[in-house]
Amino acid sequence: MINKFSRKELERLNCSEEEINLILTYQKKLPILVENNSIKGFSVNARILWEQLECPQGQFTKWVNRKFEPYGFKENIDFSPSSQISLNGSASGIKETTEYLLTIDMAKQLAMVDKKESGFLARKYFILMEEIVARNKEWIAIRDPEKEEYKKMSAEVDAWCFRLWHHHASRSEYAVEADMLNTIVTGKTSQQLKYEYGVASNDLIRDYLKKEHNEELLFLEQQNQVLLLMNMGFTKRKNMLTKMHEVKFKNAEKVVAA
Repeated sequence: MINKFSRKELERLNCSEEEINLILTYQKKLPILVENNSIKGFSVNARILWEQLECPQGQFTKWVNRKFEPYGFKENIDFSPSSQISLNGSASGIKETTEYLLTIDMAKQLAMVDKKESGFLARKYFILMEEIVARNKEWIAIRDPEKEEYKKMSAEVDAWCFRLWHHHASRSEYAVEADMLNTIVTGKTSQQLKYEYGVASNDLIRDYLKKEHNEELLFLEQQNQVLLLMNMGFTKRKNMLTKMHEVKFKNAEKVVAA
């Protein structure tokens, strides 16, 4: 799949405004094929790169011949060719061309060959995309478990309501629990966060929070389940979770700063 990042996704990955503008501009021109959050292997379309490097129009095959073998690039190591068949106005009605997928490293080297500004920008984009994909993979590694832990916590909230109040948890009771944790971590409720981040009311705000926030929420969801099993009331649980959060995260920040 071709992975394109939105501004909000780049913001939660701690990108600067300069980095965001570069990615939003160049990912439209130089899409990278991203499989399973990885950009290893053959991931850059050579023809698209050729177009963006402002090479002479109609000379793609000559460009390939001038750049691939003479610069030491190897088939199935640096690039992978494939035949493409299309219809045209010739006698046979069929046109066959060879397309190429390149590794990121090969694309970065090709971008620098002619020393054009477009090439420098393309190379900077490739380097940045490698870093962004790695950051996004780290974010998902926290966000996915946090989603699952929230489901487990919701089941415990429902069981807690039934034990204490003899009814299943309502939507508002789930929301109160989620807001309690959001407030401990960020100081704001879900609605306040959605307003601040410009997120639609039906979207999940935690999909837009930074890795560190979701990591803290994951910890609190796990601890809240233990307290729910102890049949502890909401206010007491909130106070205890606030203290746990402070001890684990705030105190740790003070130690690092010292």
